[in-house]
Amino acid sequence: MVSQKFRMAQDLDFEDFIKLIFQTIYIIILIYVGYQILMAIFGGTWETENIIIAGMGIILTGLFVIVGFLIHQATMTGKLDERTKNIGESLSNLGKDFKEHLSKHRS
Repeated sequence: MVSQKFRMAQDLDFEDFIKLIFQTIYIIILIYVGYQILMAIFGGTWETENIIIAGMGIILTGLFVIVGFLIHQATMTGKLDERTKNIGESLSNLGKDFKEHLSKHRS
């Protein structure tokens, strides 16, 4: 069990590690702000303005995460589109070669 977790940790590259750290920080901040909101509802530790500002920070952070995800998806879609186009051209050329080969041997 421990060796499997260690192997999974070795498979993470730097980019995935950074994403994991930011996701963890984001979740911790969400839990903290949620706790403060509950405390404000049931007796108050923060002022209402501070809760609103913290909520806006969470929303902005979420937007940055979504934009990063969308950029990544667009990159992957572009790569997939290019690969599909190249495969289509290769199949078209293969079909032409096959037709030429058949026409030569039928004569």
